[in-house]
Amino acid sequence: MKDWGIMDQKEQRRMGLLIVLVSMSAGALLVANLAATKLWDFFGVAVDGGILIFPIEYILGDMMVEMYGEKSSKIATWAGVAFCGFSALVLMVVGRLPAYPGWTGQEAYAEILGFSAPRIILGSLVAYVVSQIANIVVFVKIREKTGDKWYFARSIGSSVVAHALDSGIFEVIAFLGVLPFNEFVHQAIFAYVAALLLEIAIFPVAKLLVMQAHKFLD
Repeated sequence: MKDWGIMDQKEQRRMGLLIVLVSMSAGALLVANLAATKLWDFFGVAVDGGILIFPIEYILGDMMVEMYGEKSSKIATWAGVAFCGFSALVLMVVGRLPAYPGWTGQEAYAEILGFSAPRIILGSLVAYVVSQIANIVVFVKIREKTGDKWYFARSIGSSVVAHALDSGIFEVIAFLGVLPFNEFVHQAIFAYVAALLLEIAIFPVAKLLVMQAHKFLD
């Protein structure tokens, strides 16, 4: 790998953008894991808070595979998993440290980041790896058929498959047995549909970002 100082400006922009995308993807995954510990009420359906940010993960993933290819995107996926796995380990170790006398937050910390988080984070990481790899593979397959056109088809088409895997795996690991079965089924279905609709809703922004990124790299 070239030293930054001997790269030309185009190479520096390309490497810099990749660093930004990988960092944002890993950060978004961590935030989604933490947000998922909150269940909110959507007209009687229990919904985890991570659903609001997970569509961003797929948009960032699509941008990486669009501009950097399949291999780089898979490496970025595993980097995000490693970062979040390490973060989860640190949070659990911190939770087991003796609380300072007079600090009243130990029970709240243990409830959110100590007891609930392991299943949620495990489910999230497993679902993330499987769904992102599937998203990358399907994205590439669609691009091979359509060429550089029809970004919507490969972006949303790959997400139809990826969100199904993500919702199914995550909900089973994180919430099966935690919620009543009827609520669990409703949440799993809602998570899939809502995440896909959210991604479709913000697709114009995603498309604009891809166009601007291509101009930035040219």
